[in-house]
Amino acid sequence: MRESWTNYEVWVYRCNRCTTTWREEYKARHVADGHGGEAVSYEHDGHQCTSPWCDHVCPKCQSQNVKASPTPWKQAANVPVQAAHYNEDLALVLRLRRLNAY
Repeated sequence: MRESWTNYEVWVYRCNRCTTTWREEYKARHVADGHGGEAVSYEHDGHQCTSPWCDHVCPKCQSQNVKASPTPWKQAANVPVQAAHYNEDLALVLRLRRLNAY
């Protein structure tokens, strides 16, 4: 059985002619080929489509001079580490490694 997973990607487009920007959401389905590679197919509005960075036209001026970029990830807030639990967890991990169990 091949491993597959689906995620949603938001891409931002900018027309280099009229500087219009817009966003589009894609559903990306990843399928592992069993040899270390993967294939990706994209859906937009429920229909199969080409890659998000290919063949876009500006909705305002109809120019094909469009730059695509994925939306950057938001950084998660730093989670404070509690020293007592951290040391216990670290000791447990080191012990499991010595036993070749982790």
